[in-house]
Amino acid sequence: MAKDKTKPRADLAARREIAAKLEAENKAKHRRRLAINWAIAIVIVALVVAGIWGAWWHVKSGELEVAIDGPANAAQVTPPNATSDGLAIVVQQDAATAFSPSLPIPTPTPTDTPTDTPTDTPTDTPTDQPTDTPTVSPNQPVPTPTASGPYVVDFYVDFQSYDSATAQTTYGPALTALAAKGEITLRYHLLTSGDTTNNNTASSRAAIAAACADTVGKFLPYTQAMMAATPISIDSGAIVFNDKNLKTDFANTAGITGGDLKTFQSCYTNRATSGFVGTMGTANQSSAVPGNTTYASGVTTTPVMVAASPDTPTIFQTVDISTDMYGATPSTSEDALLNLIATSAAGLAVSGG
Repeated sequence: MAKDKTKPRADLAARREIAAKLEAENKAKHRRRLAINWAIAIVIVALVVAGIWGAWWHVKSGELEVAIDGPANAAQVTPPNATSDGLAIVVQQDAATAFSPSLPIPTPTPTDTPTDTPTDTPTDTPTDQPTDTPTVSPNQPVPTPTASGPYVVDFYVDFQSYDSATAQTTYGPALTALAAKGEITLRYHLLTSGDTTNNNTASSRAAIAAACADTVGKFLPYTQAMMAATPISIDSGAIVFNDKNLKTDFANTAGITGGDLKTFQSCYTNRATSGFVGTMGTANQSSAVPGNTTYASGVTTTPVMVAASPDTPTIFQTVDISTDMYGATPSTSEDALLNLIATSAAGLAVSGG
């Protein structure tokens, strides 16, 4: 009987089935290899992108940390206790009463003076003092506060100035106590010329942070905390105050917590007081101090203190804090400092301690 050639042989069918399985397996392996290769490629691309983004963000975050201006759409605010002319921030009596300074007062030594801030060194200060102030005779009574109102004390500081920091920690407690008692009206003028001297933005950023602290009622303790932390030696171009210092460390020391902390940090992150600080810094350097011949063209150095008597409220005489601060017995007590202020406001020269 002849073979039926229309029917496939059994062994041929088996071989075809095996071949089909092998082909399917090869295709599956090929797909797996493609998937693995694509996954590796995606990972490599992701790593490259992440590296580029990380490098960009590192540079960008560094720029943001030292930036003076905030986002373009960020609203600007004026500190609630700013003077009407925008030249200073006033310490309110209730704020002074609530604040109890607890930070140590450093003792300045000649070796502590920074070499890169010559305008702030004690040797430069005598040129800032009036040369036409009359000298009080030994028998002439020293003026005392009158009942017609408080003395007005204007304190010009730069947050990265060593001498400003020393002046604040030296006189800050007594100034605060006098303001709490209503015997003086204390006004802080924040200058930012240290940015130019040291080729950085520390003065401006610190002033922006202090002005933001005023929006939550903590200007005075925040200022004291920052002044106590001012480095003795400032390198040109250094950050000096970083974001952690300004947003967290000093805020914690000043007692800014809860919702106030969020408000303060948002204010600083957005540099919401940068406009006020920029104008204040520039205006103080070109605005004459009323009745003062030494600062008839403005104040360009720090620290500077001037005072006006209730009897002559439009004449601000220079308080020679440099001579007093580096003398044998600085006027750190309330009575001694008030006497120094009263004597200076009356236009009478006082001898250094």
